[in-house]
Amino acid sequence: MDRWCNLLRMRLRSWMRRKRVETELDRELRYHLERQVEENLAAGISAGEARLAALRMFGGVSQVQEECREMRRTQYVENLWQDLRYAVRMLGKSPVFTVVVVLTLALSIGANSAIFSVIDGVLLKPLPYPRAERLARVFYRSKNFAKFPVNPWDFLDFRARNRSFESFAIYTRSDIQLSGVGEPVKLSAFRISAGYFTVLGVAPARGREFDFVEERPGNGNVVILSDRLWRRQFGAATDILGRKIVLDAKPYTVVGVMPPGVDHPGNAYNSVAYGDTVDAWYPFEFEGNPGQRGPHYLEGIGRLKPGVTVTQAAADFNTIMADLATHYPGDQGWTIYMVPLYQEIVGPVHRLLLVLLGAVGLVLLIACVNTANLLLARATARQREIAVRAALGAGRWRLVRQMLAESLLMAILGGGLGALLASAGVRALVAFLPAGFPRLAAIHVNGLVFGFTALITLATGLFFGLVPALQSSRTDLQQGLREGGRGATGTGRQTRLRSALVVGEVSLACVLLAGAGVMLRSFLNLLHTDAGFQPLHVLTARVSLPDTTYKTKDAIARFYKTLLDGLSTLPGVQAAGAGTDLPWTGYDDNLGGFTIEGKQEPPNESFHARYHAATPDYFRAIGIPLVRGRYFTDRDIKGAPRALIVNQAMARRYWPNEDPVGWRIDFFDDKPKDSDWYTIVGVVGDVKDKPQNSAAEPAFWWPIPQQPWGFGDMSVVLRSASDPVRLTGHLREAVRGLDPSLAVADVRLLDQVAAESFSTPRISLFLVGLFAALALSLAAIGIYGVISYSVSQRMHEFGMRVALGASSWDVIRLVMGQSVALTAIGVTLGLGTTLALAGILDSMLYGVSAKDPLTLICVAAAALATAAMACYPSARRATSADPVAALRAE
Repeated sequence: MDRWCNLLRMRLRSWMRRKRVETELDRELRYHLERQVEENLAAGISAGEARLAALRMFGGVSQVQEECREMRRTQYVENLWQDLRYAVRMLGKSPVFTVVVVLTLALSIGANSAIFSVIDGVLLKPLPYPRAERLARVFYRSKNFAKFPVNPWDFLDFRARNRSFESFAIYTRSDIQLSGVGEPVKLSAFRISAGYFTVLGVAPARGREFDFVEERPGNGNVVILSDRLWRRQFGAATDILGRKIVLDAKPYTVVGVMPPGVDHPGNAYNSVAYGDTVDAWYPFEFEGNPGQRGPHYLEGIGRLKPGVTVTQAAADFNTIMADLATHYPGDQGWTIYMVPLYQEIVGPVHRLLLVLLGAVGLVLLIACVNTANLLLARATARQREIAVRAALGAGRWRLVRQMLAESLLMAILGGGLGALLASAGVRALVAFLPAGFPRLAAIHVNGLVFGFTALITLATGLFFGLVPALQSSRTDLQQGLREGGRGATGTGRQTRLRSALVVGEVSLACVLLAGAGVMLRSFLNLLHTDAGFQPLHVLTARVSLPDTTYKTKDAIARFYKTLLDGLSTLPGVQAAGAGTDLPWTGYDDNLGGFTIEGKQEPPNESFHARYHAATPDYFRAIGIPLVRGRYFTDRDIKGAPRALIVNQAMARRYWPNEDPVGWRIDFFDDKPKDSDWYTIVGVVGDVKDKPQNSAAEPAFWWPIPQQPWGFGDMSVVLRSASDPVRLTGHLREAVRGLDPSLAVADVRLLDQVAAESFSTPRISLFLVGLFAALALSLAAIGIYGVISYSVSQRMHEFGMRVALGASSWDVIRLVMGQSVALTAIGVTLGLGTTLALAGILDSMLYGVSAKDPLTLICVAAAALATAAMACYPSARRATSADPVAALRAE
């Protein structure tokens, strides 16, 4: 132990002696360094060079290298700061030029950032569910239907037998009305199977999810509330669990409250835009005969097991489907189609958003090209300044860096202003987008958007600044320093480059103009298409009769007859009716099969059509014309011969060369009795499912007293000779007078309902048209700049031409010929690009092709006319050239 202590003591003493010697040497070295630096400074050497020379004499290699690096860093920072200060002074000397460039960049960068905010919220952000990439939607598919809902009993087999999903559930929209808490309120609600929230990966913030027992008939009187409804209607009561509330005149027990932000995971299978805000969920009860597979009206959703793909899961389900088809005739001919939930939600708007991003990207590119053109013109005027700097020793990279500093400074100013414009633009876009637009609540400006703005700002500054900087740095010293004569002029290379940039601007603007043109024609086609109904002066509202109170079809029929009889006597009411659906709001939600007396179904096909129920005056109130036969009357009641009305599409498909009136149809009966048949009593005009559909689908209507299922949820329709809004109070009073527990919901004008169907094409047209107008304006500025600069260079030439006898018209024609030639080249390239990209837009158009010749001709004419107007002032200026001054100069 002593030996180890002595050894440690000796090593410590040795280390202390070595540090003392090193300290004395360092002190000596610092003394000689300071003396040498003072001598170098006295000899006139700069401080940095003086210290570096002293280090070379007395210091080590590492010290010299570190000092050199430090000098380079200091010099770089000093030069950068000097470049920025010089750039600020130069931009301040040209305030108009600076403001024009900054505003142009701000508009284009702001538009790009705003559209990127929408794309980020809709396409890039993950869905608000854990491991959302494993969520998939489940549909049926057949020869006649690409996507079709699930039926209840098949769902139970799939849930029990599949090997692909961790959990599988179904849901269906089934609104319900809340009473007993203030005024009756209609709630947006869904009926769901047990395990629905497990599929989504969310859990109630309070209480529990539904149990499988609650899927049995009679056990489903429980409800889960949304956080929004809990706070709005119940004041965020902490004792809400276990409380009884009245829904559709039936007591329900609250068993859970969901966390904030939990809503419906996307639109319905048919993409009907009813929004995705949910107030309540209650259990789906499996009623009926499992042997009768029943109607298809449920939406399936599942969470895939780790490592299982959608394709593998679809194959698994198709194996089960094939087995079910051998036991149940109703399952024959169906296969399973699956799609990721993300794709199902954003699919309808995916192409639209990419088209908008491409359009706004073209605007930014045109803005960059236009700014580069302006910088080239400005650099030509600064040739003497650049030549003087080069003559004084500035290298080419130094000149390039100085001009890049100016362009980057303008880009930063434009980007900052663009970020502010983007914030306001996103708020305007969200307000402008339709209510059913997917993931609308996720659209806002965030850090990623600001990062995108910063990135495109930097890229923009480099893009429009680099080419002019490189061109300007090649200045000929003799030409640049020469004074008098004709002044500073651009080289042939610069002139050709500016002309090429103008051609590029025009071609890009033509692509946007062509897109806006065909979208305008498509929108006009939609507006002028035959709607099949008359939406003006019609008030609509939704009334839902709970089946606990209105248990029979007779009770439902009596309520609506009493209500409509009273409403029809109001002053100004021309017709009062009720129906299960309004046009353009969900006609493709329902599809029923049937048999036609005396007709056989074609091979591998079935008789099917959209089904609805209506009162006698529904068609008059909506404005659907009678083509043949008669409307329903008050005699079409229970016990009377069953009546049916079909549309023209159904008549054309199943009775192509016959009158369908008088033919009989049956539903649900294998061996129908005479009283089971429905006789077609009338044919009405076609109403398409959506205005952009190419044709209407076959459809039929039952009279309300004779409908098979007893629909109590109806749209009341009132046609008025004057302003229908004044009828709103009368409608509410009439419903309240018959049943105070009923809510009157979704009170709207029918023309507003129809207008909402055009919201997506309208916003597409507006944005693309706005971008196209901005692009054309920028192209016109570019043309004006090139021609104006060319005229300034050639004033001597024009003076000589006038002296030799050229007229003003000859000079104008010469100048405008240059503009038209450049524009014609740009138009040719732009229209060629449009034809190559036509397939991208075709699926978004109605009644017109992206290659429409009339549109392309109009685009070419608009571009040429714009170019002519842009260059005319310069052409007029060219006619003012002084021939005497030109001759004197010679």
